[in-house]
Order: sequence, then structure tokens, then C-alpha cells
Amino acid sequence: MLRREIARCGIALILAFGDRLDVRDGMDGPTRSLGAFVVGSQSHASLTDLGGHQHGVQVELSAAGAVALFGQVRDLNDMVIPIDEALGRWGARLVEQLGNAATWEERFALLDDVFSTRPALDGNATGAAISPEVSWLRRQLVATGGQARVEPLMDETGWSRRVVTERFRTQLGVSPKAYARILRFKRAMVLLNRVGHGRTLADVAMECGYYDQSHFTRDCVALAGCSPSALIAESTGEPGVRFLQDDDPVGSVP
Repeated sequence: MLRREIARCGIALILAFGDRLDVRDGMDGPTRSLGAFVVGSQSHASLTDLGGHQHGVQVELSAAGAVALFGQVRDLNDMVIPIDEALGRWGARLVEQLGNAATWEERFALLDDVFSTRPALDGNATGAAISPEVSWLRRQLVATGGQARVEPLMDETGWSRRVVTERFRTQLGVSPKAYARILRFKRAMVLLNRVGHGRTLADVAMECGYYDQSHFTRDCVALAGCSPSALIAESTGEPGVRFLQDDDPVGSVP
């Protein structure tokens, strides 16, 4: 199965213990065969290819959890890193334990235990945290689906725009504008499911705050690697590429 992965914000742990995935760098870049890995915020689309059976757990870290675990998450931006390189021996051991567990209940209990005691695992917890100003700005962007004007919100933090951009990027991996752009696009992806059922592509573009349909199409090509019409085709029928998404356009904010 060939699967399209659209641009995303946030850090995820792909704790896979089945057959390896072929992960492509972008849409046309080189391919690596990976088992378990960490994926950072992605500013462009990519493809993954699975020829066997996939087993595993995808752990989506909260913004605070990612900073506590990795520190400056901007170092993970547009990166896909094998689990042992990103988390060391304890990460590789966790994947092995998940694979050896007899039931999914045991696996979820193991994950709960591991992440609740993470600072005690090796004494290397970063101690970093999301600053109140960055957390506030993020909440405003999420609340508006990325449609709010970013500059006035940055000014309200009390920091200079240069400082708030740098701290936002350090703690969340991308700039405030890039974060808003991806939030807006993810909301548009959810609304694409309703095109043809009383809603047009132009309606989606307007509802999500794009200047016009052409603006939406350009963002779609940049962030998903294809046109909106192609995404709709992939989500119906028997596509050559599968486009998978959850129903939450922006995610939760702790």
C-alpha cells in the first residue's frame, strides 16, 4: 500500500514492530527502509510504502510532551529518525517489549507506564517546557483554525516578532506562520469530504480563509503533493495511493 502523508505539525513516535516501511523523502526523494522511528513536523508531503503487514502504535506527543522528551524540537523539523538514534536504547527496548506483548491491553498499559515514568528511565529528561507566551499563541491559532492574522497575535505576547518566532520555532518546531498554514490546510482536508454534497472546492477555500480557490490549490500542491481533486479521488474508490487522515482538523491543546 502506497500512502500519502501530508504536511503536519507535532512530533510522533512510530513504534512499529511489523514489516518495515519504505519512507520516501518528499514525493520524489530517496527512500529508506525503516522499522520504528520518530517523525518531526513536516513542511511538505511524502509517501510511505508497505508491502507486508504493519503492526505497531503511533504515539502523537503533545507539544509539552515533545519538548520535555526532546528539548528543542526544531531539530526534528522535516526529519525522520530511527527510534534507536532518536531515543537510544530505551526506545529500541520499548519497541521490542511492545512486539513481545500478548495483547493490546498489555501494550497500552506498557506505554502508560513508560511515559508516566519517563524522567526516571535514564536521568536525561530535558526539563524543558512550553513558555506561557508560546502556549497562548498556539491556542489562538488552533482556536481559529489557522485563520487569524499572525502578526497582531505575536505582538500581543509582549515579545518582538523576531523573538516570538524564534521561541515558537524552538518549542514547536515551526514558525507561527507555518503552524497557522498547516492548521488551515488540515481543516480544509476535513471539509474536502463534503465536496459534491452541497459544497464546492471554492466553498472550502472560502470557509478556511484562503484568498480564492487558486490559493487553496497552491497550498494543497505544496503541503499534500497534489491537487484537491486528486485528494478527493484518493479518498474514494480504489486509489493507487491511499490518503489517510483523522477527523480532528487541528488536534487538542493541553
